[in-house]
Amino acid sequence: MTDLDLTEAQVAELSDVLRGRLPDVAAEAVGEIETQLPVLVRPHDPRYAVFLTQAVQQGIGQFVELLTGGDGRLEELRDFYRDLGVLIAEEGIAQETWQAGFRVSTGVAINRLTEAVGSLPGVTPTAVAKVAQDVLYYLEQITGATAEGYADARSAGDVLHHRRKLLELLISDDPSPDAIRRLAVDAGWAVPRTVAAVALSLRADAVVLRPGVPAGALAGLHLPDPCLIIPDPAGPGRRDRLAAELKDWTAAVGPTVPVTQAGLSLRWARRTLDLAARGDLDADRPVHAGDHAMPLVLSHGAEMMEHLTATLLAPLTRLRRSRELMETLLRCLQTGFNASEVAAILHMHPQTIRYRMRHLDEAFGPAIRDPDRNLEYQAAVTYRLQIDALSDPSGS
Repeated sequence: MTDLDLTEAQVAELSDVLRGRLPDVAAEAVGEIETQLPVLVRPHDPRYAVFLTQAVQQGIGQFVELLTGGDGRLEELRDFYRDLGVLIAEEGIAQETWQAGFRVSTGVAINRLTEAVGSLPGVTPTAVAKVAQDVLYYLEQITGATAEGYADARSAGDVLHHRRKLLELLISDDPSPDAIRRLAVDAGWAVPRTVAAVALSLRADAVVLRPGVPAGALAGLHLPDPCLIIPDPAGPGRRDRLAAELKDWTAAVGPTVPVTQAGLSLRWARRTLDLAARGDLDADRPVHAGDHAMPLVLSHGAEMMEHLTATLLAPLTRLRRSRELMETLLRCLQTGFNASEVAAILHMHPQTIRYRMRHLDEAFGPAIRDPDRNLEYQAAVTYRLQIDALSDPSGS
């Protein structure tokens, strides 16, 4: 930035004065933009007021830091305005509109900052003129960064359009695999074996321009109820990565399902998000529907019960005599895996029960002995035995 030919004491005083004026200058600039460019004001979407205020405050605040010799972090600011350019393009705001917004903001900044500099004793008219000159140079820098982001987003516009269409298809009722594959090609998205939907709500304390989303996810942030589709969500370390990637959101992750059932996963994700919004669940990290199956079942009925049963009891489908093992598993869960008690209930020899327990432990692993999941397993087994009895009363 230009040397203002000020003493150290004058620079320190100028810095204090300008920082003190910053909130009022930013507020005046935002007000002028809203008055002169109403197209940028969208009362139904409070994000716009946040983004506009943040963009103006960042721009003027960083200029003040550079002007007074502070750490302006200019490259970080350029990154911010490149992201702003992407957002502007994605929201369909015309280039001339946002450029006009910058001009309005700059006009306010020049007037108010030069007034502040000129009010200090010992500051020459030349120094005041240099401030105005620096504001214009600075405007070129952030406008250029915004234009880069805008151009990048416009060039990727077709892909973004196809990805949004693909997400909308996936969360619709009964999408066909062929239609998914065709649109996935246009969207540049590799169709995974499984997906999970994530229901989102921006955290009240998250004042960010572009909230983070996981790489590879299909983003439905344009929808009234924003959501994501996460490919292959059950991979190792995926939960921790999601927690980091979704730090700006209150998020609920639906069940892992085949790609054609993403709509089912989203319904349960949104129901889980509702429980979190009511304060029934701890939402400091993404909450997973599968971890809260019983509250969801109690709230929403048989659909989640079917999914819970199919998921928890999947290992039994690979075993012979699965119904007998299921009955044994239920009694084991009820008695704390006491072989003698189970044998007495089922009128069998304890050694037979121990033999079955070994099969169950090999099939399920430690999960079936986890006391925190005992109720879920009991509910799933009881439900499956009842459904099987209704469909085959003879028990054959």
